[in-house]
Amino acid sequence: MEASPQNNLLAQAPLTHTPKQKQAGGPPVVKNTPGSHNYTAHAKDKVPQRASVLNKFLQDDISDRAVLSLDDFATLILDLPPDWRIKEDFSLLPESEVVRETFEAYLTAAIGATEGEGKGKKKGKAAAVREKELYQPLANLLNSLRDGKGRHMKKDIDEKIFYVQDPRPLLGSLLERKPDLGAIYIQLLELTKNAKLSKYLGKNKIAGVFWGLLLFFVEVKHEKGRFIGLNITKEGSSYRVQSGPLPSIRHSGSASTPPASATTSFGDENRPRVTIHQSGGKEKLLEVGSSQEYALRAEEELKEERLLTPTQGQHRTRIQCASYAKEMLSNGFIRNHAIGILADDDGFRFHYYDRSKVVESEAFNILDDEWKKLFMAMVCQLNKLSSEKLGFIPNLHLDKYDHLRDPEQFSQQFANDPQGLVGAHYSFKGSDGVVHIVVIEQVLYRAEGIIGRCSVVVEVTCICQDSGCKWNGERKIMKISFPSKSRPSEEGLIYDARSKAESSSEHWALNHLPKVIDSITLPYHEKETVQGRLKTHLKDKYEERVMRVTILEKLQPLSELEDPREFAQVFYDVLQIHQWLYECVGILHRDLSSGNIMFRRKDDKIYGVLNDFDLSSRVADMDKGPTSNQRTGTRPFMSRDLLCPTWNGGHLYRHDLESLFYIILCLACRYERPNVPVPEPRPYASWFRGTDQDVFNDKSTFLSEFLPGGLPVQPYFTHFRTWLHLIYRFVSAGYKARPSLEVESEIANYDPATLLALRDSLQDPELEEFDWSTLNGRVTYLTFRRIMSSFQAQPLETRWLSGNLRQ
Repeated sequence: MEASPQNNLLAQAPLTHTPKQKQAGGPPVVKNTPGSHNYTAHAKDKVPQRASVLNKFLQDDISDRAVLSLDDFATLILDLPPDWRIKEDFSLLPESEVVRETFEAYLTAAIGATEGEGKGKKKGKAAAVREKELYQPLANLLNSLRDGKGRHMKKDIDEKIFYVQDPRPLLGSLLERKPDLGAIYIQLLELTKNAKLSKYLGKNKIAGVFWGLLLFFVEVKHEKGRFIGLNITKEGSSYRVQSGPLPSIRHSGSASTPPASATTSFGDENRPRVTIHQSGGKEKLLEVGSSQEYALRAEEELKEERLLTPTQGQHRTRIQCASYAKEMLSNGFIRNHAIGILADDDGFRFHYYDRSKVVESEAFNILDDEWKKLFMAMVCQLNKLSSEKLGFIPNLHLDKYDHLRDPEQFSQQFANDPQGLVGAHYSFKGSDGVVHIVVIEQVLYRAEGIIGRCSVVVEVTCICQDSGCKWNGERKIMKISFPSKSRPSEEGLIYDARSKAESSSEHWALNHLPKVIDSITLPYHEKETVQGRLKTHLKDKYEERVMRVTILEKLQPLSELEDPREFAQVFYDVLQIHQWLYECVGILHRDLSSGNIMFRRKDDKIYGVLNDFDLSSRVADMDKGPTSNQRTGTRPFMSRDLLCPTWNGGHLYRHDLESLFYIILCLACRYERPNVPVPEPRPYASWFRGTDQDVFNDKSTFLSEFLPGGLPVQPYFTHFRTWLHLIYRFVSAGYKARPSLEVESEIANYDPATLLALRDSLQDPELEEFDWSTLNGRVTYLTFRRIMSSFQAQPLETRWLSGNLRQ
């Protein structure tokens, strides 16, 4: 083993450069999602979400939406048979009294409210009351469309019921969200007699629903169709619908972004409460606001909404609907997609959200008989869809929900978090041919977002009892994600790395790599799934994804370390394995974060492990462009370049080194000791709360300013101060030395002979060649290795004699 060099950097000779990445001028950085920018639960660094940050992600998702005709939406997404008009199941007979009465009641409420607006009441208050008056008539209408003859509800386990959710928010997310109407399985209420159900739904709000139970949502507006691109006007005794092209949502302005709902205390000591018992013995108390509190807040929101222009209103409404879908996909049970309906008086539009695309139907109105018939058939079909066709992933068995069937469940204590995954069973057929059954013990991480791989990481125990199962009774990690079909699998990358270590006698590397137990990939079949049908229809405009289930060896997170020297050894190990992967295996990790740095103990020794290869790429393939429309990285730890909106140089090796610096910096400055955060305001808080632009601005300032007080390293981590100070100097100097992107672009267009003459005659530093891949040799593996190879003036264990050091 090579002796570790000392940290006398300033007196050393010029440093050897990290080998240049082949795509130095390569693929542009593209879209981002909360899923790619969140940090895992291992980081123990959670902060409240900000509505402005979430809305930025949602705006990115909806900006690339697809708009389908209503017929295409019905057949492609709802799987309505193309010949539904001649099928008996969909012969919506006009003599169906239930359907006719509920339609008349809803149209009377919608048109009547529109006609009478502003008479005898203040405009804002009237609008708030009248929109609410549409909720129950619309719920009654949707519930009447059970089948072709408007038959009453049956007692089937999968019978669905629409109910009024507003004004109470759904449980299970950090930001308050309250869709106007929701749909759940009727069995969850244990109310199957129509008279009792009708009475209950008409007089009560269902308060105990969390996102996992919501099947689809309905958002209601009272804007004469303006907020969906329709305008309904009265001409004599009839109504005329004016329809224009769907407006662009690229609108900027404060009014176009929905504000965060402030949590206000009205001093209601008797408001309902529920205690949530979480893993590890932790508890949290959720308060449910009073009806008066929610009513006052809803009135203020609707007053504000009335001031919006139609374009602003459509933008805000799209964001609002997308936020509900995001919660269903991120904070409910594990789902492939979510569906919603938007009603604006007589105007309607269907919405669909999956991991690749946001899709809308064209706006339509139910005053037109043909649109009305299709709308009725679509709602009937929606009520017939199985849980899998509603987006719930197959083989996830949720059989422990007796406590959810009581409408008064706020008087009870939940056994687990409202997200409900703990205790659920998942089954899959492994590569060994054995059907494994695992029980979810703990949720370690759930990505927030709509579009992207959106991983769910849980700790599981195998309970299959099959004699062929080699890990029955053992705890493992299960990751369910939705990566691009073209992206190399995590299993394949890890297999390549471990095989290289074994074949080249670099067995040390095995201690620092994760171990995959099994992995299965489930594609979306072209005709059987909505994703397959959308790919066929939208072609290149739809990113084809797969669902991948990976079972991995359980590792320990950084949060379980206590000794600063052990932290240092883990970070140094990760630096070495990261370089080995790049130099010897040709893999660039591209997502260093506090949650992806883990460790294992063997023979009383600690080994840092670089985990999570979901966003990793083979270096040889990076010249070919991005494999997914998703920017890679975890925002608080992303390099300044990758947050820059004008950066088009791709993901470089040095960007991962910069991420490692930010990980160590946040540990040493944001914690008094392991798992004990410093009091607010914590250093670098905006990196965890801001948008890409916010974090880019803050990091640009951070790397360019003089730090008279030094870095705010906490006393417990004081021995990291030398590391951080030296790395900061190199990274900061590298960014300060480089020419602007505009100058670099201009120089690239110069004639080579002219450029040479200018360099000789002008001696302009900006005309000199600049090594962008290492910031002119300042940010390299060798630089970091020299700094990090010792701690507290004592050498750490060096695992690998790197190729750079042999030169």
